[in-house]
Amino acid sequence: MHRSLLLFLAGFQGLMFWSTPALASPAWKRADPYPEASAGAVKAAEAVIGEGGSEECLRGKLSNAMVRLSISCDAAGRSSSVCELANDIAGQESELSMGEMLSTSEKLLQMLGDEAVSR
Repeated sequence: MHRSLLLFLAGFQGLMFWSTPALASPAWKRADPYPEASAGAVKAAEAVIGEGGSEECLRGKLSNAMVRLSISCDAAGRSSSVCELANDIAGQESELSMGEMLSTSEKLLQMLGDEAVSR
């Protein structure tokens, strides 16, 4: 009985070794290229403005897009008003209200439009 318990614990420790965050972490650290991340943010912002889904769904779309954009900015070493906005939204602990999502989406689209014109 003790031997089977020891084998079980040894197997469990081996399983824990293979599923440690150190082995899994590179996947979440990969950043989308900036053009891809900004295009995703535009799509999310347009969905919010067009009310293309429930408030919860839109909040998730916009929040996820802003996190991806923030990570992309950090990875590329970019510093811009778009990146600052993405960092601010991604770092917020509280949920955005629908009004905040709308104003953020409008501001984001304006900033990204200005960025495209200045190139």
